[in-house]
Amino acid sequence: MQFFQPGRVYDFMAIRKYWIALSIALTVISTILVFKPGPKYGIDFLGGTELTVQFDGSVDPTAIRTSLERMGNERPEVVPTTRPNEFIIRVERTSALSNDRRDSIRRQLEQSLSGHADTDGALGDFRLSPGGDHLIVQLNGGRADARRVATLLRDAGANVRGETAQQMGSADEHRWQVPLVGVGDQIFRALTASASDGGVGVSGRLNASVWVSPKAGQELRNAAVKAVLYSIVFIMVYVAFRFDLRFAPGGILALLHDSVVVLGFFVITRKEVTISTVAAILTVVGYSMNDTIIVYDRIRENLAKKRNTRMLDVINLSVSEMLSRTLLTSLTVTLSISTFAILGTGVIADFAWAIVVGVAAGTYSSIYVAAPLTEWIDSRFFHTEQPAAAASAGNETTAGA
Repeated sequence: MQFFQPGRVYDFMAIRKYWIALSIALTVISTILVFKPGPKYGIDFLGGTELTVQFDGSVDPTAIRTSLERMGNERPEVVPTTRPNEFIIRVERTSALSNDRRDSIRRQLEQSLSGHADTDGALGDFRLSPGGDHLIVQLNGGRADARRVATLLRDAGANVRGETAQQMGSADEHRWQVPLVGVGDQIFRALTASASDGGVGVSGRLNASVWVSPKAGQELRNAAVKAVLYSIVFIMVYVAFRFDLRFAPGGILALLHDSVVVLGFFVITRKEVTISTVAAILTVVGYSMNDTIIVYDRIRENLAKKRNTRMLDVINLSVSEMLSRTLLTSLTVTLSISTFAILGTGVIADFAWAIVVGVAAGTYSSIYVAAPLTEWIDSRFFHTEQPAAAASAGNETTAGA
């Protein structure tokens, strides 16, 4: 399919200065935004708890947010979904136990054990699991079983889930893992309580509840950054071997440009940066590189055919020949993903928007970021004399003879 007249050559490079200025502005602004105010990380990277609650009746999101703040949750997020009376709720807590509450339970447990050390044992290790949803307890010198350990902690004020604890290690270690009611369950129970007890006064059901510890979130964030950087480095090596050193810097600069622009879009729109966002950026990197490689391949073919033609003219010819293909591919991807961006919710919509912005940035970066840099490197380091000047000198010599 041809959108433009075959054989017609458009002078893209004549207006490259304006597009280069736009690219520089977008890159600088996006880079500044990445550092300040910075991305809005989701619970994947920041740590926290996310639950999906569907109420049996109409509920005002403001009432939900007020109830969450009364529970001690700072800056809670309440996002309606497309389902009736369903909300995605995010809080920064991963443990239902605060430090003060944990210390209080420990004191109560020690006091309870002081009179029954011969049967229950003496308190050794006492700590929260990394996820904050279990208590690790060690009772030395006693004969307490799993049910007794759970009862002791429940009497000490812990919100134990279930009737028994879980033994850790061998029996002679006397170490137990006691499951606690998680943040999601705790918040759901408090929300569906009566208005006099701090809830919204509407019953409902908990459809989903997930949590990520802050340490795991930081590790995921570091791994995501490494994944993007490694992909760019390996692509640079591939382009250098596939073509030559004239082409590699332009391709890498275009990839960095596209990745930063997508991140800047997420910061401006205050969309959450999650694992799905990183997957979208890697997808954009692959798409942009594919588009750039196709343009580069046509430039290399035309360079071999038109050896006495300026690089600028070869770029104009190559881009003009590939213009219909580039637009057709970009429009196809954009139209197919736009439905998810407009009608989708949550992670799916954010992923789709990242692809839409990345495809737009990648399409013009192949023409006005990668190609102009390749032309500059070619004229600066590979050709000391312009082909047109050399051809002109040859004509004068012929005429003189």
